[in-house]
Amino acid sequence: MKKNIIANLIGRFWGILSNFLFIPFYIKLLGFESYSIISFSLMIAGIMAVLDAGLTATLSREFARTDKNEEEKKKIFTTLETIYYILVVLCITIIFLFSKTIATQWINTPYFTDNQITYFLRILSFEVGFQLLLRFYLGGFLGLERQVEANLYQIAWGVVRNAIVLIPLYYFPQLDVFFIWQAVTTILFTILLKMILQKRLGNNMFSFKTKIDKGILKDVGSFAGGMMLIALVSILNTQLDKITISKLLSIENLGYYTLALALAQGLIILVNPFSAALLPRFTAFYSISKKKEASELFAKSSLIISVIIFTIMMVMSFFAKDIIWIWTGDKKIAEKSYHIVPIILLSYTMLALAILPYNIAIANGNTKFNNILGITSLVLTIPGYYIFTKKYGAMGAASVFCFVQIFVTLIYFYFINKKYLFLNFYIDIMLRRFIFPLLVIGLIVLCLAYIPNYFEDNRILSLTWIGLITFTTLILSLGILVPKTELFTLIKFKKIKN
Repeated sequence: MKKNIIANLIGRFWGILSNFLFIPFYIKLLGFESYSIISFSLMIAGIMAVLDAGLTATLSREFARTDKNEEEKKKIFTTLETIYYILVVLCITIIFLFSKTIATQWINTPYFTDNQITYFLRILSFEVGFQLLLRFYLGGFLGLERQVEANLYQIAWGVVRNAIVLIPLYYFPQLDVFFIWQAVTTILFTILLKMILQKRLGNNMFSFKTKIDKGILKDVGSFAGGMMLIALVSILNTQLDKITISKLLSIENLGYYTLALALAQGLIILVNPFSAALLPRFTAFYSISKKKEASELFAKSSLIISVIIFTIMMVMSFFAKDIIWIWTGDKKIAEKSYHIVPIILLSYTMLALAILPYNIAIANGNTKFNNILGITSLVLTIPGYYIFTKKYGAMGAASVFCFVQIFVTLIYFYFINKKYLFLNFYIDIMLRRFIFPLLVIGLIVLCLAYIPNYFEDNRILSLTWIGLITFTTLILSLGILVPKTELFTLIKFKKIKN
């Protein structure tokens, strides 16, 4: 598991690094108005992720199960892949057909014509469709516990898709060039991943087989259906703020809001390596009724994750304006977006901390509570986003998002613990994983923030200074909050055998 966590850390670190490296170049080469359209395209991709219908999570879970043989896994793969082909065609068709309507009735910008935006969206339809399929194949690698391999492919795809695109953009700084490059890159990498995954399953790399086994659908249908509902509710909860902003405010407001989100999403990226490595392990434990071992693994890993997440959140909140300026090189952009960052950071901190109990639920095939809680939260978000965005702008949307995530995460921890973990909720979870880390880390960062920054006019040295504060905070927090036995024994869990 140590190797898998390291591989996932490298892969997710690349995700964070690529945000910091490339978004400023996109803004510089294409202009902030074009970046705002790119932000809108990301929202479209997020919404269309509902078409995954829980199939990626189902594939990962079925591949991770120790009670399934190789032939059964091959049949599951063929059935789910065939369904996915249908969903990809549906995704491309929906975006392509409604592109004109979206351009004329949804996007508010004076910088592009309706016909230009329609053209961009039609190119985007192919990139979004094949990106769904690519992530489906990556889910297969993760389920087989091939995290190292999966992350190598994901990094390579990111380099070609997000970094090398800067070369054509330098000579042809046009938004359609950006979208065409991303679409072609994603299609080619999707084909490559399909071939390699088929080889890992013992199939012919070049075979193209489609078949839907009704027995398999019946077997995994309940889990996949629950995952689909989770995905739908999750998309509404995570995209509704951006949908509301794009409808009620100018597209530039969405751009500033998305910058804040891009910073905060690094918290999710930090947790995902642990999540990807731990989910197959939790699944294996629960599939052979080793509940005590699963609970022990959760206790060790969740405390470390809490310390890491709260450290990053606190440092980024205190230095939000400096970080955006360092990142974009534009003080005007920093002035217009930094005030949203602490609220968004707290929201994503809650989302990040909820990933591990979510893994516990998925490992047990339980999707019902996620759906109940997610649907309940929509009662707050649907009217909340509209009312507060209209009255307070992007800050209103961020505040509603933050309140809902805190509320949902605490309730979610309570019920997952009660059903599967059996820890003391108020001491082991609320105190040790929320309140105490937040207070200790906040106090450390507050003290360090009072040390004068003599490099505030130099972006590189300022980044180094903030990095030093982050590292110091993390080391001190781990030393205070995490027992050495928990810090060093997490990596000693062996591969589970039936």
